[in-house]
Amino acid sequence: MTFQFLKTTAAAALLATTTVAAAYAETMGTEIDLTYVWTAHPGMEEKLVGTYQAVGDMLEANEPGLLFYEISVSETGNQIVIHEIFEDGDALAFHLSETAAQFFPQLVEFANPGPFIFRGDVPEELKAAAYHTNGLIN
Repeated sequence: MTFQFLKTTAAAALLATTTVAAAYAETMGTEIDLTYVWTAHPGMEEKLVGTYQAVGDMLEANEPGLLFYEISVSETGNQIVIHEIFEDGDALAFHLSETAAQFFPQLVEFANPGPFIFRGDVPEELKAAAYHTNGLIN
């Protein structure tokens, strides 16, 4: 697994993840590519970045089905763009039920989630679970 923590503009991060996704598109079998954004509440930028550093540590230690993980921080520091590539739907389901579920309650106290960009053959129930886990739907 590759773990990177970058500081860039949110727009540049989304463009970069689109470019990486295009490179993976030809070789992706069952892999699932996910990009999403968190926006910190005013004054909570450092807490958001620090929390996602802890998320990265947990991902490296506990998610063997995660193939790639990158965090990009906007120049203003109020947004982070997360790009992940999972081995398959089972790996994404594990992520949503374990890591995401563990960190979501504290994240929503100081940041707003969304949007999500899925690439690959992602079952609708996993998309719905991602939105539900992150509080974007009930």
